Amino acid sequence: MSKVKTNSSTIVRALIEVSITPQKDVGFDSIAERIYSYPEVKSCYLLSGGYDLLVIVEGENIHTVADFVAAKLSSMANVRQTATHFLLRKYKEEGQVFKHPKNERRQNISY
Repeated sequence: MSKVKTNSSTIVRALIEVSITPQKDVGFDSIAERIYSYPEVKSCYLLSGGYDLLVIVEGENIHTVADFVAAKLSSMANVRQTATHFLLRKYKEEGQVFKHPKNERRQNISY
């Protein structure tokens, strides 16, 4: 699981596809604004394709991200469906390539 290092700890990042029902006269803007107002949300994009929004969320661990999706995002009016994808490993980001040691151990995940 890819964890982003911060000054004091590491965090988990997830990409969440969100399908919403657009609102009359405001389309996707109003619901997008409600979603990106949460501090857990680092980025929010309008997409073409099967989902309407791509939301990038960060949390202390997999459980805090899952709790955010269940308690705040999925329960919002006009949110029809979500699909959460946890980042497992970064190979390249914004032009920077990340080299991983050959003996790197995978993190155990338990529920």
